[in-house]
Amino acid sequence: MNFPAKRHGSFRGVFIFSLLLQKKTMKTPTLLLLLAATVSGCISLDGLGRGPSRTDSERNDHPSSDERTPDLPGPAATTDTTLYYTAVRFPDSYDWQRDTAYGKVGFELLLCREGTTLLTLPNGPEAPFCADPDRHHILDGHLYTERMLANETLIGRDGVELFRFDGREFLLGLLQDGEDLHTVSRPVSGKGFSYRVNGKPLLTRSDGSVFGSLTDPSYGPGGALYRNDGQVAFCFRSGYVTTAAHYLARDGKEIHLDNILPGRTVLDLKQHGDQTLILYPSFMRNVMYEGRIWPGEHGYAVTGRFSDGTGGYIQGLIESSGLSDMRPVCREENAVMYHSAEETCAVYFSQDGTVRWNMLEGGGAGSSGEPCHFFSGACAALAGSRFAIALTPKDIHRPPRILNGSRTLDTGIYGYVSSVALEISRPN
Repeated sequence: MNFPAKRHGSFRGVFIFSLLLQKKTMKTPTLLLLLAATVSGCISLDGLGRGPSRTDSERNDHPSSDERTPDLPGPAATTDTTLYYTAVRFPDSYDWQRDTAYGKVGFELLLCREGTTLLTLPNGPEAPFCADPDRHHILDGHLYTERMLANETLIGRDGVELFRFDGREFLLGLLQDGEDLHTVSRPVSGKGFSYRVNGKPLLTRSDGSVFGSLTDPSYGPGGALYRNDGQVAFCFRSGYVTTAAHYLARDGKEIHLDNILPGRTVLDLKQHGDQTLILYPSFMRNVMYEGRIWPGEHGYAVTGRFSDGTGGYIQGLIESSGLSDMRPVCREENAVMYHSAEETCAVYFSQDGTVRWNMLEGGGAGSSGEPCHFFSGACAALAGSRFAIALTPKDIHRPPRILNGSRTLDTGIYGYVSSVALEISRPN
């Protein structure tokens, strides 16, 4: 099977770590994170103003429309979590890993909760889903899917088509708001993006790119789309490298962030309450090649890939509190990073084909023990200190399993697990 490549890019640069609070024309403070590559010490982050924060993990509960809506997924301790996962099941006679008859062999798409199958969806010529693992998304216990047919894109929920639109596009973000489904997507070929509500475009750009995706753990279950002060928000850049401008979009209306100089490299950009969080590159003795901002209840954290000064890499964490230094998590170049207020984890492939993970806060290290697939960042989730990861063995006769905290769930299916989610349940 020809699985699509990851859809989030990386930006290269070198930089130092400091935080500055500035004013901008939209009359909201802007938090500039110029990352600290100095291991010897960091500038204090104490005393900075903070707007409202979201305190859940990447798989969060969603308050009703009558409650205050949080702004960005910010992980925190949880009282309970529920495991959801999606899986694709093939006929036992078919070699799905070679997949020589891609698109011509029947399959079933499953949505499961804690080992119980909630949905079994057989594919068909007009089904709003396909077998590709990065097009299955779990949100509020529902299964959202995307599929391209001819020159149009279909969007579905729980196996039912919601709408379709012209063009072949990948989803970068989705957010359910009552009866309305907000999406932002980009064309398969070319640049640009479209923000839509129920399939109708509200903001379209023929150039530029959106910050965030549905496989980037730092953006939460909705990917590039999230709520900010009751509005649906996302950030994007537009224009060419030397003249690129940066924007915040709220309910389809764009706001130019004119305190970011045109053409300046920005590693990550998020709106958090009344603050715009900007991760800038700069020069220092160490190099960081990519990074993500993780807003939280009690401050901010940044994860990223640093140079170790000898030609290798360090995946590390820098926290805003306590004058913390960069804390190494692992030394792999292409690790996927997960962070919560309680834990930080890196998932990566080793040379022998096994999937491995390192936990920063006492969780130790783990391994799949055999060569396995790990299709995207959506195949693992971190909520508080609870970590779940889907492991699909490359041995086609061995069913995929999910490590869920201290438990192992054997799925028993002939196929693969395409995504996992930890949905948070809080006490009243």
